[in-house]
Amino acid sequence: MSLFFNGIKLAKNTDTVSGGVNLLVNTDRMTHFNNLGNKGDSTGYSIDDKASYTEDLNAKEIKTNVFHAFGSTLTKAPVALAQDVYLPAGTWTLSFLGRNNGNKSSNDTLKTNTVSLFSDWSDSHDNAPLGTSDLMDNVWKLHKITFTTSEGMLHKNIRIVNNTNNGIAGGSLYFANFKLEAGSQATTYCPSYQDILAEIKAIKTTMGGVIANTIRHLFSYTEVA
Repeated sequence: MSLFFNGIKLAKNTDTVSGGVNLLVNTDRMTHFNNLGNKGDSTGYSIDDKASYTEDLNAKEIKTNVFHAFGSTLTKAPVALAQDVYLPAGTWTLSFLGRNNGNKSSNDTLKTNTVSLFSDWSDSHDNAPLGTSDLMDNVWKLHKITFTTSEGMLHKNIRIVNNTNNGIAGGSLYFANFKLEAGSQATTYCPSYQDILAEIKAIKTTMGGVIANTIRHLFSYTEVA
């Protein structure tokens, strides 16, 4: 089955290994995303509406909720993506919008930081990351982690974190627009095919099909077997 919106094919079931298709679900609301249970003094997380960040530089690029991880050190501020993903052998890119909370007047010795991608593959390979991002600073920017898998594997316990005891600039890290896709390029954020279809079906169910039929008429939404 294929999904079309305004006459443009968004995805089909066999497209999961094509670049541009988001393989992660729940990236809009970040349902069940968490910080692996880290808690205590000045440590925790929140999932915030993007409207809370409208005054930030580049805020217009934020398309999803925002995961706010805070802690005394980087290792205490992970983001667990709360899902398992099967990846065949190949090259993959995890991209996200992110920033820390540093500023010119702060006393932070480290104004920038990276984060790395881990899964249960890492757990059986001396905690080696699948890949590491470019440097994050205090301005929302697109960051990516590109990595290669040598064999097909169901990746569990997927998380991004900087496993050092360095302090966090300003005490906080912020993430949005998570996308995992095939290839080495980070393309424009979009929700997963499953999320788009689930939302349309939910509208059809809860509203008796009236609104969904209107959407279908106005925006040419079609499902093609």
